[in-house]
Amino acid sequence: MIPGVMILMLVALNACGPMYKTEYMLEPPATQQGQICVMQCEQNRTHCKNDVESALKDCKHRNEIAGIKLESCIKAGETTCYDTRTSCPPPNFEQCNKEHRYCYQSCGGKVFPQITCVDSWGWGLGCN
Repeated sequence: MIPGVMILMLVALNACGPMYKTEYMLEPPATQQGQICVMQCEQNRTHCKNDVESALKDCKHRNEIAGIKLESCIKAGETTCYDTRTSCPPPNFEQCNKEHRYCYQSCGGKVFPQITCVDSWGWGLGCN
């Protein structure tokens, strides 16, 4: 029985490996045309992020209306009332940032990923 516990502990420890984060360093293009192109990339990213934020606001608004309809249905004494609210995920800008990096490179800029360890075992102890 003890060897089974040891194997289980080893598997559990293996699953809690280091956690990393990736940040990106951007080197602007050398040409003026490239720099103008990069400004367009930045505008595109801003529009993308605005779209993501708008989707979250729309979701919250739909849920507010659904909540009012549900409350109204219950107060009216209806026998079947449905809660049509859905979860609204937090905004995720990763796709916007990914497209921005691709655009930046296509304008002649350089993108350098910087990978760093943020937690060596997932226990908040930092990295060695």
